[in-house]
Amino acid sequence: KNKKDVVRTPRPYEFGGNLGTGFWTFFIPACVYWAYGINVINHGVPCLPDLHFWHTLWSGLPEGVAVRPTAEGFYIVTAWVFLQFLFQQFMPGRMESGVVLKNGNRLPYKLNGWKSWCATWALVVGGVASGLVDPTLLFRNFGSMMTWANIYAYTVALYLYIHFGLLWRRWVDSPEFENDWGVFKLTDFFHDYWMGCARNPRIFHFLGYPLDLKFFFEARPGLILWILINWSNVAAMYYGCRVTQEAVQCDDPQGNFSNIPWAILTVAVSHHYYIFDYFWNEPAILTTTDIRHEPFGFMLLWGDFGFLPWMYTNSFTLYLALVEPRYTGSKSLDILCVLLWIFAMVLFRRTNIEKHNFRTYAAEHNNDPTGYKVWGKPASWIKTKEGSLMLTSGFWGMCRHPNYMPDMIMAFVWWLNCTAHATSSLVPFGYVIYFWSMDVHRFFRDERRCKEKYKDDWDEYVKVVPYCLIPG
Repeated sequence: KNKKDVVRTPRPYEFGGNLGTGFWTFFIPACVYWAYGINVINHGVPCLPDLHFWHTLWSGLPEGVAVRPTAEGFYIVTAWVFLQFLFQQFMPGRMESGVVLKNGNRLPYKLNGWKSWCATWALVVGGVASGLVDPTLLFRNFGSMMTWANIYAYTVALYLYIHFGLLWRRWVDSPEFENDWGVFKLTDFFHDYWMGCARNPRIFHFLGYPLDLKFFFEARPGLILWILINWSNVAAMYYGCRVTQEAVQCDDPQGNFSNIPWAILTVAVSHHYYIFDYFWNEPAILTTTDIRHEPFGFMLLWGDFGFLPWMYTNSFTLYLALVEPRYTGSKSLDILCVLLWIFAMVLFRRTNIEKHNFRTYAAEHNNDPTGYKVWGKPASWIKTKEGSLMLTSGFWGMCRHPNYMPDMIMAFVWWLNCTAHATSSLVPFGYVIYFWSMDVHRFFRDERRCKEKYKDDWDEYVKVVPYCLIPG
């Protein structure tokens, strides 16, 4: 392939172009730090982030809890990413092909997430049981670790911009290269930095199975760390730990289960099962929107590693661990939340696996799903002119995005589980605002992308399935 003759297609502007993406690149991380400060400085009571607030968050709290980077925080975060890299690359796993790219290729993916998940927990449980690992380690180093994760995210995103954006020509002959890769205009820096310049950036090809950076960060270090931090926060409650400006003090060194409210267990267990289910159904990851469509830049990278393990824990388990007076909760509210979460989780898994199984069956039968059944009946679908299949049976015949609402319900349930307290639950509710806004925004992006891609076929699909998020 002659690198000078490559025909390239510019990517569309999103998130407000350069001005919008430049703003979001710094504003959203600042909001996460603000939410953390509300919990760790003000014990969950909402407050304005004035200069005294930021000074306290940086230098007025115990080392590790404060957001200034520490050596211990660096070692923990670096060792954690390296461990998950070793698991991803060298642990045995089944090889599967991803969806067809714009260039006609299907990239190989090693699916060993379930094994990595189990191996991680074996190491963690063994380390805690043997006394080698303090179960409150992540609670005590939350602030420093969060800052190091942000430093990594900003740095790796810049590497992606340079290596796959500015230097796109060196990737023309790689199987993952597509015609919308690379930087088109230097003046689009913030947009390209935020959105990413490559859909499937892979490195270390000399290993035989290259490291897919998007697949790795999407599925490994952030998600599993989220769950580990949750349980470290639970352990902090078990030992009666509280944060003062001088130190982290634990009033029950022997531990006491009565310190743990049902609310934090409900949240921790539901989050744990959510990720357990994610890895148990790992092949379904390959057909998600992020893997199939999104370029990999700061938005996804920071979202996976600089945002998710910190905001998702700070909003619920860390809030419950730090709010004063101590959270006790309501048993009737806990039961209601458990029932609502079970309903949402079942619906989430059923809707996602329904479409994944349909796509898998079609791919195994030369893109012909004839004979496939949904809910015991022959499936119906629309085949587009460019060859894609749009399922119109089961949940996907009731509305066009049935997998969005279960996630939105779960976000609401987790906030609801934090409301049996005199303190305004602004931080947990902030998560709901973020998550619902993100899903609604993603809905409009998906609709626009599908309309541009499928044209008249999409109009036909909308007539067959007229409802968006909620069945009519």
